[in-house]
Amino acid sequence: MKEQDIIDLGFTKELGDNFYYYTYDLASGLGLITQASDEVVDNKWYVEFFDSPTYDVANTIRFTNKKPVKKLIKIINKAKI
Repeated sequence: MKEQDIIDLGFTKELGDNFYYYTYDLASGLGLITQASDEVVDNKWYVEFFDSPTYDVANTIRFTNKKPVKKLIKIINKAKI
């Protein structure tokens, strides 16, 4: 996935000291995160679930293509109560 795909999906850019990354809040305690910009190789970004105290699946599911992330966001947004 390219950085523009992340932007197109509506992720929020978060700034570090010498790097940045993107996040997307899905629901309370559940979100998506990219790797840091200084960890990107060949302009290939990925998305993982954000590690939180209530939902611990970080680093177990990784998306490398835009289409499944878009579908996931759509499904979760439809299921929100």
